[in-house]
Amino acid sequence: MSGGERIAERELMLPALFLIDLRKSLTTSDLIAELTHLMHPSGEDAKILNGRKDTKFSQKVRNLVSHHTLERLGYATYQRIRGNGIFQITETGKGYLIENMSIIEYLLSNDFAYKDIKVSFKHVSIAKEALKKVLTYDENLMITEGTKRNRNVTLYKRSSKLRDFAIKKYTLDGHIKCVVCFFDFLDFYGEIGKNYIEIHHVKPVLQYGEEEENKFLKDALENVIPACSNCHRMIHRNREQPLSVIDLKACIQPRHNI
Repeated sequence: MSGGERIAERELMLPALFLIDLRKSLTTSDLIAELTHLMHPSGEDAKILNGRKDTKFSQKVRNLVSHHTLERLGYATYQRIRGNGIFQITETGKGYLIENMSIIEYLLSNDFAYKDIKVSFKHVSIAKEALKKVLTYDENLMITEGTKRNRNVTLYKRSSKLRDFAIKKYTLDGHIKCVVCFFDFLDFYGEIGKNYIEIHHVKPVLQYGEEEENKFLKDALENVIPACSNCHRMIHRNREQPLSVIDLKACIQPRHNI
């Protein structure tokens, strides 16, 4: 799916269920507003339809209602209450949501570009239809490992392996530097800083099916970069407009001649 293609209903199902469960019940208008705020649609999906107030994205959300998409699958109910159509999640929907919660949290909490979120949800839908397992890798587990490690040991171990692969790739002569500002923890802190860096996911890293792990991790390196703690926080500071490496470099180059 290219950035110019519109999002499909099946790619909205998981984020819609997440919000319906979070809010306990939602009107169609509220669902449109919250999905728009959560996913930040851009490109073709952000365009206003001719003669309408709806964007192409909001119209696709409305199609969840008109096509009875969530009802047909047994994931949610939709009924009129005091003139408003209200979504409520079912037990089947809750089960499906729990099964996929790590995917939802990863894609919607890491400030990825809309086009990457859209493509990822498409691939997740295809994988689920083919009964393939989808595995996530979390960049934040390596930052807050003390609080999250015990909650999901398997996810921690996967993310740790990806971090180790990334450090090996980006280490040169025993040093690994932030790709934005070139800060070197070893140079600055001595031995305690050796091999320390945060790994930023530029694009989502999702593993579909039973792909051989080492091959997958090598391919995944194309989507991750090492960043010092300061630069990593600056990348994510504005959730609605996360900075690219190029943009962040442009902020600091005039001051530090990097």
